[in-house]
Amino acid sequence: MVQAFGVVTAIAVAVQGLALIVLHLVPTGYNPRTDAVSDYGIGPYRGLFWTQALAAGVAGFALAIALGDTKPSIPSEVIVLLVISGVARLLIPVFPTDQNGSRFQTARGTVHMILAIVIFAALIFAASKLGSTLEHRPAWHDVKGWLTALPWVMTGAAVGVLVALRVPGLNRRFGLFERLFYVASIAWFLIVAIELVQIY
Repeated sequence: MVQAFGVVTAIAVAVQGLALIVLHLVPTGYNPRTDAVSDYGIGPYRGLFWTQALAAGVAGFALAIALGDTKPSIPSEVIVLLVISGVARLLIPVFPTDQNGSRFQTARGTVHMILAIVIFAALIFAASKLGSTLEHRPAWHDVKGWLTALPWVMTGAAVGVLVALRVPGLNRRFGLFERLFYVASIAWFLIVAIELVQIY
């Protein structure tokens, strides 16, 4: 069961990554440096945004199931946080982001931002807790550095997003910080999923 859901996780994250790459290649009119990934959820290419969000949700659920079946066991908070992130991923496309000004202009936009914060926080804490749990297990020794570093990259990117939202001079870099979080979280999912398939 661990291997099977590890494979599902890897496939789902690959779909998410591919959808995000295509979104950045098609003529959306958005600027990756300044615009949020959520902006792609508005407009003619929103289907690709939905695809990546749903794939990320599936990855969260699949990884939670895989980790829940491992021996020795993984802390339950990691599994709960992955499920929470998965639920938030499935919900976030239903609540389009607000554009052209504050991200909290409407009720839907506010819900979107709350879900985004939940996703970021849940993944950061899940990755940090899993890394501190697995760093002492010999089977995970080969990826110990990644499991330690990626949560810090995710945290730094999240802080960058928050600062860019508040500091006028940095808002032109908002998109870069957010995309760094996406790259780091996708890498983390892939590394953990691949290791689960190899170890179990």
